[in-house]
This record gives sequence, structure tokens and C-alpha cells, in this order.
Amino acid sequence: MTTRLNTTVSLTEPADVLAAVPHMLGFHPTDSLVVLTLHDLAFTPRFGVTLRTDLPCSMQICGFGEHLLSGPLGRQRMEAVMFVVVGSEPSADACDDNCAGGCRRPLLNGPDVAEDDTGPPHADLIDVVRDSFHRAGIVTAHAMWAPEIRAGARWRCYSDPECSGEIPDPKSSPVAAAMAAAGVVTFGSRDELRALVAPESSQAVARWSAKLDALAEERLEDDDPARVRRDVQLVLAAIQRAASGSALTEDDRLRVLLAVSDTRVRDIALGTALGDTARAAEELWLALVRNAPTPELPEVAALLAFSAYLRGEGALAGVALERIEQTQPDHQLGSLLRQAIEAGLPPAELAVIARDAAEDARILLEEDGAW
Repeated sequence: MTTRLNTTVSLTEPADVLAAVPHMLGFHPTDSLVVLTLHDLAFTPRFGVTLRTDLPCSMQICGFGEHLLSGPLGRQRMEAVMFVVVGSEPSADACDDNCAGGCRRPLLNGPDVAEDDTGPPHADLIDVVRDSFHRAGIVTAHAMWAPEIRAGARWRCYSDPECSGEIPDPKSSPVAAAMAAAGVVTFGSRDELRALVAPESSQAVARWSAKLDALAEERLEDDDPARVRRDVQLVLAAIQRAASGSALTEDDRLRVLLAVSDTRVRDIALGTALGDTARAAEELWLALVRNAPTPELPEVAALLAFSAYLRGEGALAGVALERIEQTQPDHQLGSLLRQAIEAGLPPAELAVIARDAAEDARILLEEDGAW
């Protein structure tokens, strides 16, 4: 995840970095390996991308560093990294009987070994990934373990038995304050984040589906080429109303949802993430995602993912994309956004893509006489 802030926060102590991890990810990780990239070491070092992955099972440890570098981390041009292990349990899905990853290297220091006796859990994992990154010319600045990221939890370093301490309250950290000022929310867990974009209820989705069927029948009778332009105006007007504090009715939201289901309207609506009404637009997309039936879900979820990523909330963007992938795995815009997140594409570069997509959509509509 990449996080945009309009201020600079200095983190000089390992405990402060640990307290900042949930805010850098967007949620509190559990049983995870977190990798924080570091850049500009010769000047003022800064954090870049923060990546979280499930703890691997023992069969997957060999080659795990190369696996990380072959993904989004390999494109970051980082000079150094910090590794943070949170918890001790490997991913249950990764450790089933059908696991096919890597060589069968024994877990030298895993969850069944008391950390007080032999050091922090998963020392073998840290050794493997540190060696892989070293061979790639990337320095390991620090490697730490904590059972969880919470106030008072004990943390330890992997390289020095004397390096340890207690995590300060993550809610009171400088990063938490900066995130709150920027309007960025840190969730208690990834499941809590998923619940934010989950269907409100099966009854609500069924009701919306029936109403959308009726609205779609009305639209079949309207073959005016200018309808697309009216749909764009309808969407922008609804966002303006929401931004001014006016409540939208359910029928208003249904018409917006139906409008953005047209990819031409959706592409132009991407531009709403760039203006003064961006937060109002994102709140509207979120409300629609929670009630959208399957046919209408992918386009509005893509709008939510795009808006969230531009604000630096990569975790929210990620769970919105999960909804698309569960519904329509080959969705074009969803796939492009997933690639952007995995590549750590800066939000500013994605904003340029959005402007181009909106302009292309307008040009096509003008050529078709629909604008």
C-alpha cells in the first residue's frame, strides 16, 4: 500500500515504526509478514510501499524472498527494507496437504517454540528473506517481531537479544494523528475492512434488483443518443447534492447505479475522484456497492477502488477489488487497478490515467453524437 499524507512524520525508534504499521497498511495485521521499503538513504530516508503477506508455512519458506521480489516489491527501486513479523501462525490455506510451494525446509523456530526460549518466532523466515534481499543489493535495516500491534505489547529484534521494548499506543502515534487529520481510517482488521464493502443485507440487494429491472425496462424505450450525456449529468448532480449535505433518496441512488453501469458514464465518473467533491463521490460509491446486485456491482466497485487508491487508502481499494474479482474475475478496469496496486503505482500517476480515460470517453461520445 502507498499512503498519501500532506505532512511529514518522523519515525526514529523501532517501537514508533511498529505503532505506525496499522496506519500504513490501513488495518491491524495478524499473523503477517510486513515489508516496509526505504528510499533516499543518503539524504532523508523515507518510507515507500508497505506490503503485507500471510506468514508462509514451512514448505514455502525456501524461495519466499525471491517470491516477494518477483512481485510488486521488485519494482520499487528500494535501497533498504524493514521486516515486521506480527503473530506466529502460518496461513492455514497455505499449509494444507496440497501445498506445492518450495522445498520442504523444516520450521526452525515456529509457533510451537516459546519465544522466550529461542528468540522470536519465524527467525528462519527472516533469515531466508534477508538473504534474498541482500543478494538483490537491498539492505535489511531492521527485522522485528511482535505478537500483535497494540499498546503495551512486547516486541523483539531478530538480530539482537537486547533489542526489545513495548509498543506505544498506536492510536496515539504521530502517524495516527496525521492520518486522522487527512481523513484516513485505520480498521481493526482486514475482515472489518471487508465488512465495510459487504452487502448490507440480502433483502436490500433483492429489493434493489427488482427496482433496477423496472428502471432498465424504462431505459429500453429511450433510444435517444443523448441519454448518455443525461446520465453523466444525473451522476454529477447527485454528487453535488450529496456534497452540499442534501440526502439522496433510494430512487436517486438506483438511477446513479444504473447510469454508472454504462462503462462510458463510469469512465467519465472516474474524474470525480480528482475534484472538490471527491469524498462525497466516494461515499456514494460505497453506499451503492453495499446494495448493488451482481450485474451492476463491478463498475461502481471499480469507482470506489479508484477513488480510495487515489486518497492513499490502498487497503480499502483492495477489498473493493475483491468484490469485483468474486463477481467478474475478468473485469477489465478491475484487473488494471489490481495491477496498479500490486505495482505500487503512485496515486498521481493513476490520476493522469483517469483524466485520459475520461477525455477518451467524451471524445467517443462526441463522435457517436451522444455528447
